[in-house]
Amino acid sequence: MRKIHDRDMLRSVLDAHRLSGIFDEKTEAAMELAAFDKGEIICTADERIDHLFLLVKGKIKIFRMLPNGKSILIRFNSSLSTIGDLEMLNDHAASNTVESVDDTLFIVIQRQAFVDTAYQDPAFLRFIIQQLAYKLHTFANASSLNLLYPVETRFASYLVSISEDENEQARIEEIKAAKLTEIAELLGTSYRHLNRVVSQFAAAGLVERTRGSLFVKDIRQLKKLANGNLYS
Repeated sequence: MRKIHDRDMLRSVLDAHRLSGIFDEKTEAAMELAAFDKGEIICTADERIDHLFLLVKGKIKIFRMLPNGKSILIRFNSSLSTIGDLEMLNDHAASNTVESVDDTLFIVIQRQAFVDTAYQDPAFLRFIIQQLAYKLHTFANASSLNLLYPVETRFASYLVSISEDENEQARIEEIKAAKLTEIAELLGTSYRHLNRVVSQFAAAGLVERTRGSLFVKDIRQLKKLANGNLYS
């Protein structure tokens, strides 16, 4: 994590995301900007979180470690989304691990800076309720996707989720072949099964395999295959 001490930049970010009316002056004064690199872990399961993170740029991946040691994908989030709200409201440790999918930017607020005032503020509470409602919806969607849909749909959803930026614009995404084992685990399948699906997608022109990497080629058809069931 890299702190950015630039009040003008912070003000610009607040205005761009219409956050100025949600927090009082005391809370805004305690805000900082923090940048994370691609692949950097933002928080881990069972870790105590003493900050509220507001994602204002980039994309993050949320996944959960299971008792058997495996992990399962929960969702991808783009701006504007929060990390740490549920943990602070319940005074619990984090239940999921959060990783930066690409370079990300957050507004970071220490818990003590707003716990005495923001929790009494209707605008702030309405904002948090909206975030929690979104998380509940996406968690239910991810659960049904992982349990009820075939690997083809899950993998298509995964590829769409990582291949769209925060403005839902398609981008060419490279996946190293060595990561397929990790992706298979996140999607609740075996490496062998996922490898067969990759071969099917490559034959259909949806992805391209070359020199140990996998490239998304046809995001429109992948969206059709995902049929609206996305990890986001």
